[in-house]
Amino acid sequence: MKMNNMKLINKVKPEVLNALKKSRIKYSTSYSVIITGLSEVENYRDLTIKAIDQIILFLPKDLRPNGRTDFYYGDYLLQKEYQV
Repeated sequence: MKMNNMKLINKVKPEVLNALKKSRIKYSTSYSVIITGLSEVENYRDLTIKAIDQIILFLPKDLRPNGRTDFYYGDYLLQKEYQV
């Protein structure tokens, strides 16, 4: 069930949030910027390319986008129910 006005951070896969959290100790400022960015928008398409690039940079390879479509729609980041 999709809810209106739900922030993007609530739509992100738990394993993605956990992977980002692991980078927090070493890269606390970048982690804070990423989490703030996810908390301020409602949809993946509202993220800037810079924000998406930063998220991908801190994800392990197995959680990064798998091809252009995955990158474009954010399926690598979103829980199944929020994927396009």
